[in-house]
Amino acid sequence: MNEYLKNRLSRIRDDLYLSLIVIDHALSKGQVSIGLAHELSRLLTQMDRGSHLKQDLKEAEAEAYRQVEEGVTHD
Repeated sequence: MNEYLKNRLSRIRDDLYLSLIVIDHALSKGQVSIGLAHELSRLLTQMDRGSHLKQDLKEAEAEAYRQVEEGVTHD
């Protein structure tokens, strides 16, 4: 894995970290909260607005496919 892909994946992880915590909390409590609703709304807004998250996801996907095609990574 090259530095470019590592950096993109790190940014994606950091961006999704809070969302995952909120979602995990909702699942463990078995109830919906206003925090969950707000977090889901934030994620949808990010995706709709073409945020850097969406761009990072596209670029990370393309780079991963490129590396696999070149035989750089192994499953």
